[in-house]
Amino acid sequence: MNKQVKSIRNNNTSLVIAGLILTNIFWGASGVAVKIAQLQLGTFEIVALRFITAMPLLIIATVLWKGTEALKIDKKDLPYITVLAFMGIPLEFLLQVTSLAYTTATCFTLIFSLSPFFIIFASAVLIKEKITRHKSIGALLGFIGVTFIITNGSLAVPTNLLGDAIAIMANIVWALYTVMGKPINEKYSALTVLNYTFIFGALELIPFYLLSPGLSPAEFTGSTWIAMGFLTIFCSLIAFLLYNHGTEKLPASIAGLFIYVQPLSGVALAAIILGEHITIYTIIGTFLIIYGIYEAERRGGIISRAKNIENNH
Repeated sequence: MNKQVKSIRNNNTSLVIAGLILTNIFWGASGVAVKIAQLQLGTFEIVALRFITAMPLLIIATVLWKGTEALKIDKKDLPYITVLAFMGIPLEFLLQVTSLAYTTATCFTLIFSLSPFFIIFASAVLIKEKITRHKSIGALLGFIGVTFIITNGSLAVPTNLLGDAIAIMANIVWALYTVMGKPINEKYSALTVLNYTFIFGALELIPFYLLSPGLSPAEFTGSTWIAMGFLTIFCSLIAFLLYNHGTEKLPASIAGLFIYVQPLSGVALAAIILGEHITIYTIIGTFLIIYGIYEAERRGGIISRAKNIENNH
């Protein structure tokens, strides 16, 4: 009997790990999907359609999975969540998609892999968390890695500099959102906060969408439908549910380790699908970023403190 129970637990753990790997593959591929959607759609359309469509789907999935209790929240917290939602969805995602209009999916994915380090610095400034030696070394390695990727080993001004700079701005906004959201995340479950972030974020995006001179869905090409469907269903619904399930079943420090899959999947898929070139500097930069995250986590525990960073894709 004990062997059977142990076997079931092992199987369940394997499924949870598989789900976390898939989640990070999806988020790593989000930049590729955005680049495809940008062939026909503008920034406001991509972000608004993604979250306006995903919001009711997430609510339905949450109620079926956890019941209506998961949607209960104190009304006095709604104004604060409304502000957080604006930072976490309209502002941050509009910066993300704008960045991808001026840089490659490879550069964007690798720059955004630095999210944990921006959260470290925001935590130090806003809530006075100590920056340890391991965190400092990890951050330095990560930023050196991104420098390799952005400059591609050249001292000339990078052609993608504007897009890369906007990606860094998106990172800063996401770090502020994550740290400022800490009191709310300690009061409610991550899934509850996620639902209200989606609700208010989607409502805040409606004016942007109405003011954008976009195409009707009937004019979308097949590749646009696939890209938007992937962003909505896989990146904004399935991935979030799998990640929340993973953090419930495994320690956050373990669940967060699968962030290493994101830069690998993003770079590989950008090369395969978009034909973006992988240079020796891209490989060196990717290694430095991944090792930097490992170094900072080894004793600093940055991933366990920032278990919500996965929500930036």
